[in-house]
Amino acid sequence: MPDIYIRQHNNILWLILNKHPHNMLTVGMLEQLVVALQRALHKSPSLIVITGTGDEAFCSGVELLAAEQRETFTSLATMVVDAIRGLRDKQVPIVALVKGKALGAGCELAALCDTIIARDDALFHLPTSAESIFPDSLTVTLPAFIGREATAQLIQNATAIDAYKAAHLGLVQQVISTRRFTQDVEELLVLLSLSRQS
Repeated sequence: MPDIYIRQHNNILWLILNKHPHNMLTVGMLEQLVVALQRALHKSPSLIVITGTGDEAFCSGVELLAAEQRETFTSLATMVVDAIRGLRDKQVPIVALVKGKALGAGCELAALCDTIIARDDALFHLPTSAESIFPDSLTVTLPAFIGREATAQLIQNATAIDAYKAAHLGLVQQVISTRRFTQDVEELLVLLSLSRQS
């Protein structure tokens, strides 16, 4: 079973983290994510969507790593960031579709995307600076969304915030009710894809 499901429909590339129920990041998952993002650099889909399987979590952080895996994991995380920057340069938008928990590295991964669409039960929790795995996510990427002061407060307070608080801060661009989530997400993604193609 793959760590990431990859599917493409209507020129929208879906990358679905597949370590149910928590979808925690592993070396294998990052390897597959890097390959998928690098391929997308050459194929230029109209939109990329990153999400997780199930309803419990988008991504709850990093699975426990063996000591010998840590250097590889860090290198792969850097390659993810580089690929996302390359896609941004090619004006390929990336959407994080967040259901349930986005914790630690999972919150960082969502913040690397251009847009976060959250179900109303989503919960976001930043890692500490020492736990951060994606380069510049806490120093550049997140402050660009919500400002340096709000970023610093979230890191220092070590508190989780719900989807509506995240939207108020500017981390989340759209909150959708659980009842209408599937229907409204489909409509939003079609609109985003069409705006890229026009």
